[in-house]
Amino acid sequence: MTIQTPQATQGLRNLYFTRTVVQLLWAVAVIAVAVKNPAAGATLLILYPLWDVACTLYDLKTSSGSDSTTTQYVNAVVGTLTAIGIGLTVYSHPAYAVAIFGAWALLAGFLQLAVGILRRKRLGGQWAMILSGVQSTAAGIAFVLGGLSGKFQIKDLGGYAIFGAIYFLIGGILLGRKR
Repeated sequence: MTIQTPQATQGLRNLYFTRTVVQLLWAVAVIAVAVKNPAAGATLLILYPLWDVACTLYDLKTSSGSDSTTTQYVNAVVGTLTAIGIGLTVYSHPAYAVAIFGAWALLAGFLQLAVGILRRKRLGGQWAMILSGVQSTAAGIAFVLGGLSGKFQIKDLGGYAIFGAIYFLIGGILLGRKR
């Protein structure tokens, strides 16, 4: 087990706060734009997993040597493949893109759950990330089923990002208290 340095803890806390703001902005944008401008909604849908990849890579950089690196590399690869899959389907079959997003949310949630559990002993304050992983996994299942049946649309994914932002805000606050 590696020991988390104060700089790494601060970097992770700052990442959580940044993710909070960006995810809230994304949610507002996708809810406001997706129905009126499907192309803009589609672009936002492609960007969301890429944002997660960028955050994961930053996390890997600031948490080098942690015991969750393999899980995070898998998450980065899956997020990249998801953005490609969404890009290939979103303009011709938006429901399939929602289902692909759901499959990613399911897997990413499971991976976030694993990282939260691995970090719990070192950092504490990871219960919000563990809950977020569970919620993302459950939402992913709903998005896959809803996307394939045509019940969910791109605009419906905004709530997912809002819940994620709340969990990141709580995680950042908890890490700030730990410092």
